[in-house]
Amino acid sequence: MSKKLKLTLIISPILIIFLYFFTALYSFHQFHKGIYYNDKKLIKDYVEWDDLRENFKNYINIQLLKETQKSDELKDLGELGVLLTGLAGKFVETIVDTYLNPEGLSMLIENSEKKDEIPEPTFLTLIGGFTIMDFNSLSSFYITYENEGQAFPVFFNRKGLTWKITQIEFPENLMKGMK
Repeated sequence: MSKKLKLTLIISPILIIFLYFFTALYSFHQFHKGIYYNDKKLIKDYVEWDDLRENFKNYINIQLLKETQKSDELKDLGELGVLLTGLAGKFVETIVDTYLNPEGLSMLIENSEKKDEIPEPTFLTLIGGFTIMDFNSLSSFYITYENEGQAFPVFFNRKGLTWKITQIEFPENLMKGMK
């Protein structure tokens, strides 16, 4: 075998692996830039909004169902209690559809008291992103966002050469703080 062919066979897999990880890092970094600069286009490009909305609706509906099963008042209402829970779920779904989008996230960022705590995106944050990424498959990784002692795993899934946020796992006790 010629030296060029051997070199190509050695370098090609290394280059492919590097590019694979770099696309994940780059997508995460671009989303970070979108949050830091409150750039609606970047936020829109790196979030799979339909999947994220569905994830959030499912979480809220499950929490409503759990609260309904615990509530003696709703149990006493019988079928009317189930109807009220269903209506509350539909109301929440409408709110999620209306506000869980790039414009809604941008508004939350503008009004956030913690926006000054977000580190400025730099080359170091791009490379440092690798330390907080946990790959759970060849097409998925997550980072864990922590806020006030609660952990929120944020999942990115590969879509071609880019990676998009598709799911956020919410702690079981998140709704208790909202009562």
